[in-house]
Amino acid sequence: MAHPLKDISLIVIDIDGTLVDSEGNVGTKTLRLAKELKKQNILCTLSSARSFHFSSHIADDMEIDIPFVTLDGALIKNRSGKTVFKGVIKDTVINKAIKLAENNYGKITMCDEFNLFVTPRNAVVKEFTKLSAPVKEVRDFSSVKNILEILIYCEDKVSVKAIKHNFSFFDNYGISMSVTKSPTHEYYLLTIKRKGSNKLESVKRLVSHLGLSKKNVAVIGDWHNDMPLFDYGAYNIAVQNAIPELKRKADYVTKTTNNEDAVGEVLEIVHNYNLNGSL
Repeated sequence: MAHPLKDISLIVIDIDGTLVDSEGNVGTKTLRLAKELKKQNILCTLSSARSFHFSSHIADDMEIDIPFVTLDGALIKNRSGKTVFKGVIKDTVINKAIKLAENNYGKITMCDEFNLFVTPRNAVVKEFTKLSAPVKEVRDFSSVKNILEILIYCEDKVSVKAIKHNFSFFDNYGISMSVTKSPTHEYYLLTIKRKGSNKLESVKRLVSHLGLSKKNVAVIGDWHNDMPLFDYGAYNIAVQNAIPELKRKADYVTKTTNNEDAVGEVLEIVHNYNLNGSL
């Protein structure tokens, strides 16, 4: 039986905890082999919670010309500016989120494809948004447009539950919501996005845009937000430092961690298989 790698022509790579090490650097083996595979028509791209701003320099380093997925699926765009998908949130949702945050002691920020907006009242959230877009302080949110993600930070579970509850029947707004607890700070984060603006749906959009099918795709990840992507039916690769739940879904688990250039390990396997037809 032919190995699944035989049909791979697109490798979708998560950034933090997967592609870059703890210093934020891409491994030298990855950089070299991504360019070698490109010559063989096997392309690498990115799928990350990072903003376009903080993903594009990595795309530059890896010479990725095709679109890549940012903001966990809210934006698909390439380095030259061609946009495949932009999940803009309705103004009615933005206004409701602002009021609910104010009434429930939440600190709110939001971003478009270029900036992360904060007001003087919510400036404290700057320290929580290191991988978001460059911070732009505005007097209020009335002037911001084309918002792709709303983030509400709450110090306690009661506040975040109240905000989420008051977005009852949020399906009517065409949005999705998720709540996470920071592992390093004492806050809960409510993320609001347009429905379908997630890694799985946006990778599907990208694959369709490129004229490929899921059998042509390998995905590499490490974290909870990669879990839906591992249900797509592509060839699933978890790095050694990935969460156990992701490893259990993986077709292959790397021997190395992100700090040891795990993606380089994968690209080397794909490169050798493409040349020799065997692992």
